[in-house]
Amino acid sequence: MADKIDEAGTDKESMEINDEEDMSADDSDGDDTSDDNEEDNREEKLKIQIQEYKSQLLENPFMYDAHVNIIKTARELGDLETLRSAREKMCELFPLSEDIWLPWLQDEAGLVSDETSRENVRQLFEKAVKDYLSVPVWLEYVQFSIGGMGEADGVKKVRDTFECALTACGLHVTKGGNLWEAFREFENAILAGLLPAAGSVPSKEQERKFTEQHDRVEALFKRQISVPLQALEETLQEYEDWLQGQADKVVKQTFNKALIKLEKIRPYEKKLAAVSPPRLEEYQEYISYEEKEGDPARIQCLYERAIQENCLNTHLWLQYTKYLDHKLQVPSLSIGVYKRGVRNCPWCAQLWQNYLLTLERAQQPFKQVKGVFEAALLSGFSQGSEYLLLWTTFLDYLRRRIKWDQDYEEDLETFRLSIEKAVEQLDGFGAEGDPNGILRQTWAIVEVKHCKNHEKARELWAEIMAAGRANEAALWLENYRFERQFGDAKHCRKVLQRALNSVSDWPESIVDAFINFERLEGTFEQYEQAVAKCEAQMARIRERREKESAQQDQPRHDKKGQKKGFDRKGGQKGKKQFEKPQQKSQNQNKPNKRKGEGDTPSEIKNIQPYKRKNESMDTPEEGFKVPLPVAAKFTKSAPPPGYKGAGEVVQPETPPSNGDQAAPPATEGSSKVVPTPGVKRPLEKSAPPPGYRADKEQDQEPPEKKIKTDSEAKVQFSEQANYTIFVSNLNYKVDEDNIRDFFKKCGQIEEIRLIKNFKGQSKGYGYVQFADQLSVSNALAYDRTAMEGRPMYVSRYEERGETKSKADFKYPTSMEKNKLFVKNLPFTCTEEALKTLFSQYGELKGVRLVTYRSGASKGLAYIEYVDEQTASQALLKTDGLQVGEHTIEVAISNPPARKAQFSQREETSFVPTLGGGKKETLSRGVARTQVMLMPRSVSKKPISSKPAPGSSQNKDTNPSDTGNKTGMSNSDFRNMLLKK
Repeated sequence: MADKIDEAGTDKESMEINDEEDMSADDSDGDDTSDDNEEDNREEKLKIQIQEYKSQLLENPFMYDAHVNIIKTARELGDLETLRSAREKMCELFPLSEDIWLPWLQDEAGLVSDETSRENVRQLFEKAVKDYLSVPVWLEYVQFSIGGMGEADGVKKVRDTFECALTACGLHVTKGGNLWEAFREFENAILAGLLPAAGSVPSKEQERKFTEQHDRVEALFKRQISVPLQALEETLQEYEDWLQGQADKVVKQTFNKALIKLEKIRPYEKKLAAVSPPRLEEYQEYISYEEKEGDPARIQCLYERAIQENCLNTHLWLQYTKYLDHKLQVPSLSIGVYKRGVRNCPWCAQLWQNYLLTLERAQQPFKQVKGVFEAALLSGFSQGSEYLLLWTTFLDYLRRRIKWDQDYEEDLETFRLSIEKAVEQLDGFGAEGDPNGILRQTWAIVEVKHCKNHEKARELWAEIMAAGRANEAALWLENYRFERQFGDAKHCRKVLQRALNSVSDWPESIVDAFINFERLEGTFEQYEQAVAKCEAQMARIRERREKESAQQDQPRHDKKGQKKGFDRKGGQKGKKQFEKPQQKSQNQNKPNKRKGEGDTPSEIKNIQPYKRKNESMDTPEEGFKVPLPVAAKFTKSAPPPGYKGAGEVVQPETPPSNGDQAAPPATEGSSKVVPTPGVKRPLEKSAPPPGYRADKEQDQEPPEKKIKTDSEAKVQFSEQANYTIFVSNLNYKVDEDNIRDFFKKCGQIEEIRLIKNFKGQSKGYGYVQFADQLSVSNALAYDRTAMEGRPMYVSRYEERGETKSKADFKYPTSMEKNKLFVKNLPFTCTEEALKTLFSQYGELKGVRLVTYRSGASKGLAYIEYVDEQTASQALLKTDGLQVGEHTIEVAISNPPARKAQFSQREETSFVPTLGGGKKETLSRGVARTQVMLMPRSVSKKPISSKPAPGSSQNKDTNPSDTGNKTGMSNSDFRNMLLKK
């Protein structure tokens, strides 16, 4: 019974144990199921993320972060196909960094199974090493090559890979030594395999192979010792240990040279090591040093290091490509760098432009140039000016491809289709696409010059004018020059007439061109018609300007009706500047006479009114003074006595003589001006007295608020003339803040006085007072420096009335054999372009572009080299060079002697000319070209206007008697001249 109980108990225990095992098994199955569910959920989330990133790329394929996220997520998911596809798509659009390439190469290298897959991975390595300079990628590449030594020529392939790696990265100061050591270890391993077995006698073949390999390893050591790399001393010690002896004298000399070079560049490497990437400033300093040293391989390696960390810096890419184009001049190398550059910075239009020019310079096939251009158009520029730059470069290339002396129909048709497409695309940007109509102008020149298609050319010019800029004088003048060069007089006249009625920004230039054209080409009737049209148009323009000026100069009023100031910027609040003192005192109740009223309509002087001292010339928007038309210069007569423009009355400054009848005074309400015979009236109105105010509240104005006149300002400056400079030829847009910002680097500025007209506009000159004389010396160094696009003249202050010392000429006037004189340059040529052109023939010391006062180029320049030999070589290579459409002329600088003043010459040596320059004057200031119009018989003895005291006048005396003291009448002069 007990046994049964025991058995039953045992059976019960066993059943409980089994039940526990079953329960534990069920729990274990539940855990596995939950883990599987979590894994499935994780994979599903990763797949959803990949789909989201792909949808982003569908909207914008150039989202760099989306590509990186897909690669990262696919690698985490373990989806090899998705991972490989994502990497390949990103590689097509962007150059990949070292962090992306290394995992990809390692993944693909581990999957190599046959020759085909090995070749595919090798091609992948070739792509990787071309994106950026990377020593780790090259080490991975050589390691992969060593794995294929079992193939035919396996050792040779490994050595070729090592040599390519050393060419690319062997000069890398900090990391290049890793490649050298890996190469030596590889060769040492081969050398160890050639050692004969212990106790055996090597054959001659074995000895030959061993000797060759030994020499190869030794040569590697010597090559590495000649390169300035980190741990250079350790490399020499390792070489001597391997050699089991001291290095020879030649190796020591090579080592010393490399060590000296290493000591020079170590400061730059320390600066790079002290900061974190991108370290652009440190690299720029390093590059400048290496460019002075002039080792192309080291410069290129340094640029590659800088590009690796600053791959999106367009300035660095442009600097690198410029060095390759103009210094190394290896087209294949430049093209490779441009390919990488436009992949890194596809938004840089200038980089694409230089790429196209390099392809043309290398004479690459048309298909390749066209492919690069089409790729540039797909880069997605945001501004029309960038597309204009590309289209202009490509169209110039197409035009140069046309051989006009051969069969050119096909090339001409390609040019026409391309420029038509360009015009259509840029028109989509509106006025910003091609604001000056450059493409249509180029098209018109090709049509009329080579195809003789004047109708098409004029149609293109009509499209330019219809684009909304018909009111600008510059375009009309360009159209006129075009017709002047390729058209006829009929169309020139038509263009000028249309321009006269359309231009609003600078009508004086059109008037000048119109009258000059008719003077040189037209008949007398056509000339008179042109003058009449110009007079009428300028009268309307002056009237419109006066109305606008009157509206803008209306004083504002506050709530109490009192004047607060003028609306125009620069107006003086609370001051009435525009009333003229004489006019107020004498003609307060007279109605104002409109400008030009009462003038002779046939006089050309109406085209440009006479200006007075206190009136400013009408200036265009750019601020340059408008010159008088040529016709006005030839035909304008002096104004009548008392003429002041705008109907102003001027009283004589001197009383009439006793023999003249006094003029009746002007009465109130009378607008008629009665001239006084024999009395000359001034042509220029004198300035009002200091502190003058035209309103009745003058005495109530605080003295500290009174306006300083120019004379007062100059008196104030004369007290500290040694601390003051005079600046002139300023752009009219320049204000006191611009002057202060420019000269604050010279020293402490006490005061700036910019001279302005009555409208508050700058007159283009002023005074700057410093705290010390050293600042003045510093400021004088900036003479003729451009400010706002216009050369500024800087000189010491000289008070009016003092004898001004003649400024010394700034540049040498004798022959300078190290300086070249260049002429016939394009007017669009800049100093930077000249430096680029002439620096390829030697080191430059300076470049000076000769300009007008406005800053526009004269087409002349001086190029100064460091020595005479370089200048002579540059002269031979550049004289007659084609720059754009201009053939430049280059010569050694030997300017003619500067002309002495007339007072220093012999009076008999003067030879009059037909004009073209400033008239020579005598010491008393009278022009030599003046003509005496008084008859000699009259000028023999002066005629007194009144008899001497005590003498009697006989009216019956013959007036032709030279002894007569009485004045002669007009009839007497007539009889005398007709010899009656």
